[in-house]
Amino acid sequence: MEAVGSGIFEFERFRLDRRVGGLFRADKQGVFVPVGIGSRALDVLCVLVERHGDLVSKDEIMTAVWPGIVVADSNLPIQILALRRVLDRGRVERSCIQTVAGRGYRFVAQVTQAERKYADTTETVEAPTVPVDRDTPAERRPLTVLAGSIVRGPPSATEADPEELLDTIAAVYCACTDAIKRYDGFVTHLPDDTFLAYFGYPAVHEG
Repeated sequence: MEAVGSGIFEFERFRLDRRVGGLFRADKQGVFVPVGIGSRALDVLCVLVERHGDLVSKDEIMTAVWPGIVVADSNLPIQILALRRVLDRGRVERSCIQTVAGRGYRFVAQVTQAERKYADTTETVEAPTVPVDRDTPAERRPLTVLAGSIVRGPPSATEADPEELLDTIAAVYCACTDAIKRYDGFVTHLPDDTFLAYFGYPAVHEG
């Protein structure tokens, strides 16, 4: 999907980072950790968050997320359902994604653009000066990259129950993410239900 804008958006306990293409949730220590959602759901969220407060029609979302591709009408509700399961967990109020029957969706949570917030503080915070030793060679560290993808066999999304399909996909993502995290891996998502796992970044693996 072509990005309408770029930057970091924060809402409630979440951070949407368009630069790295990921959704993150703040843990109990306030550290943002990756949230495992599909790439299409992430694209839908980007469209809604960037236009938060506005009614976005189904056609606009479909065009932005599936440009030039004919997909079943059930695809968008499935992605909305996946987002609500993640974003509305533990939420007392109504869903942060409002459905306007027959028209589209509206993202109703309060959103701030984090880059703007950080930029406001750059005038009063000075970066520390670090001496550079040009005789010191650049650090080299081993990095292992694992790529994987979810292949959806029959029945198709139009034939399967959306709830059951979403549960299956979510279970696969969770199982992969849990296994990767046991070895200090970092998971990121790419288009077409593909994910990458990095070992040696950001945590360093010796030997």
